[in-house]
Amino acid sequence: MSIKIGIICEGPIDFALLPALLERISREKAAFTWPLDPDDVAQHFGLRKRGHGGVLKAIRALVKALESEHFDHACFVILLDRRTAAVQREVAKLIRGRPRFVLGVAIEEIEAWWLADRTNTLAWSDLGEDDLPSGCRYDGESYNAERDPTPKRTLDQLTRLSDRFDRGYGEGNLDMAEEFARDFWRKFARLEEIASQCPRGFARFQRKMVNALRRAKTSSGRLI
Repeated sequence: MSIKIGIICEGPIDFALLPALLERISREKAAFTWPLDPDDVAQHFGLRKRGHGGVLKAIRALVKALESEHFDHACFVILLDRRTAAVQREVAKLIRGRPRFVLGVAIEEIEAWWLADRTNTLAWSDLGEDDLPSGCRYDGESYNAERDPTPKRTLDQLTRLSDRFDRGYGEGNLDMAEEFARDFWRKFARLEEIASQCPRGFARFQRKMVNALRRAKTSSGRLI
């Protein structure tokens, strides 16, 4: 039995980062090697309508489809950012009593989880603590990713400070996100760092995800 995970989120940056993070969570927190073979996949549920409204519409359609169709997904992961309170309430109602759904809320957005992994973020940007000038948004022990109101802007500043890049992160750079996921998060994501920096968003999501992965592991009969 393959273990397929469905992902529903707002945009390509989320789709680039989240599967690598799920792979790391499965290995480190659920003692579960995923993916194991080519049939183990993270399927992206594409949105016809972009943004929060598109996520809500996709979930409504999926919940309705599950009433009459068979989906062989172990779980469905939904990721929203904090500025979606009304959508979060609607999603919570739709998935209530449906244990295959896992809702994560990134505060403010998934780049906060990226920045919370300080070890890998600095390694990726080829910057050391001493390279961060006074006044840098990412400088010092006072920085907290979950309290950063604009994580994308912080990443943009880091990429502009670094000699490694020929452009900034801007409002979201897919190539940079894909590189970070592939070269750093897939094998080396520092989950404890992220959970410590993002207790409301990531730590809660991780607990839910671990439970879902353990259920998938048991139901598949593959003790890995």
